[in-house]
Amino acid sequence: MAVTGIGVICPAGHDPASLWAGVASGASFVRRITRFDPAPFRSQVAGEITGFDPLERLDGKLAKRLDRFSSLAVVAAEDALRDAALMRVEEPEEFGVSIGSALGGAALAEDQHQRYLVGGIGAVRPVLAISVFGAAAACNVAQHCALHGPTLGNTNSCASGVTAIGEACLLMQQGRARRMLAGGVEAPLAPLTFGAFDLLRAMSAKWNAAPARASRPFDRARDGFVMAEGAAIFVLERAEDAVRRGAHVYGSIAGFGLSNDAFHMSAPREDGSDSARSMLTALADAGMTPQEVECVSAHGSGTPPGDAAEARALERVLGERLPRVPVVATKGCHGHALGATGALEVAIALLALERGEVPPSVNADDPDEPVAVAAAARSMRIENVLKNTAGFGGLNAALVLRREA
Repeated sequence: MAVTGIGVICPAGHDPASLWAGVASGASFVRRITRFDPAPFRSQVAGEITGFDPLERLDGKLAKRLDRFSSLAVVAAEDALRDAALMRVEEPEEFGVSIGSALGGAALAEDQHQRYLVGGIGAVRPVLAISVFGAAAACNVAQHCALHGPTLGNTNSCASGVTAIGEACLLMQQGRARRMLAGGVEAPLAPLTFGAFDLLRAMSAKWNAAPARASRPFDRARDGFVMAEGAAIFVLERAEDAVRRGAHVYGSIAGFGLSNDAFHMSAPREDGSDSARSMLTALADAGMTPQEVECVSAHGSGTPPGDAAEARALERVLGERLPRVPVVATKGCHGHALGATGALEVAIALLALERGEVPPSVNADDPDEPVAVAAAARSMRIENVLKNTAGFGGLNAALVLRREA
């Protein structure tokens, strides 16, 4: 399926051009948390979006009704449609929405619970119940953009953004939709929501004094992931439709795979076997062999067990080619936006394919795994990218992306 529009809002940029500039710069956009007082927590850093005000992008009434979770989704979806030159949607019943999010409106629920404790039920927003469920963002996008096709909102933890894109492609292949808005969104930066992950000791805690160095995928000094917020939404359409209307095509989604470790709720299977199976399924779906993979966009969360398991998975997929295939892991730049992060990295991979450049993996200074982490940016024409993601619950999802011919 052809990707003809990208809408993105994240710590590194608010559109494809600024996202690429931010990622290619080799800078980190991780900072000490300002959204709330982080002093009580082990980890005190995050990837916060700056310069985003829903009131500047949306109708005032809508902006006040939506929480940050849905606001990010609606604005990113609107930007994707504009980027695809599809602001006037024809056949809306054949245009669907598929959006993934690990936590949905949890941050809003947390805020409203505090208001309830202080002021009782009368202090709670009347729209709370229809704002916090996992599919709220997808439904708000469908309503705002007047899209009447299939609408999905999955909550497959940190694999949900990639899962949403893959499920959208399946719906299109089955003839249930002609076009889809698909991607991921996450707005998790609230004290209890953040603190729940801090309790798991899954987040970086030893770089609080140097936040820009905290997210370190595949690096020997990594000590956990860095939470972030963000949204990345894509317009997907059939290649023939894109050609017919003369659309700009960033690249295509060529294959999709899913699996589950069935091992542990917060730790990956150490041998990476099920993650490898997800990637191999995606390659088979794309009609490719592992020998044809030219670049990998890794999950690269920066957790010691996660990166080690992913390295084992890539070894199973790539075999003796592992040290030679460039592996890109960009969370050192923008942090880990949970359900949105896979979609965000799909955007980066598509831009890399289009530009013929492999972006740097920020803070991967001293890799301790046998993967060819692309520590510095380089010019390199690549024809395909294997995108890997993983999430709590043993969830694995993978995509194969191809360069536009």
